[in-house]
Amino acid sequence: MDEKLIAQNIKEEIFRKEYERDFRILEEGLNKEPYKNLYWQKAQALYKSIDEDNRNNLREFVKMIMIETITELLAYVDGIATFNEQEYPFELFCNGTKVSGSLQEHLLMEIEEGQ
Repeated sequence: MDEKLIAQNIKEEIFRKEYERDFRILEEGLNKEPYKNLYWQKAQALYKSIDEDNRNNLREFVKMIMIETITELLAYVDGIATFNEQEYPFELFCNGTKVSGSLQEHLLMEIEEGQ
């Protein structure tokens, strides 16, 4: 598995599927009793309280947060960013082959192509 394929899988499995799952849960929750999980209760209450235009705005805002969070994490995996006490940058290997270094860039290109 190379960096481009990993980025494609991150986009599909983490970004797209999780995004769709979360908003499907919120849509289904419009006509249900409050969820038991406190965080989902708060999200459900917020989602119910806003109109369709603002729900679309919320979707775009969540998408932006997901993109920024995932790409920032990949900056650390790629070795572009390091933690204060980190002596050496991270390296990610798959079957003995280094697959980090450009994951963030590949993911951003994947997202750009999909928009």
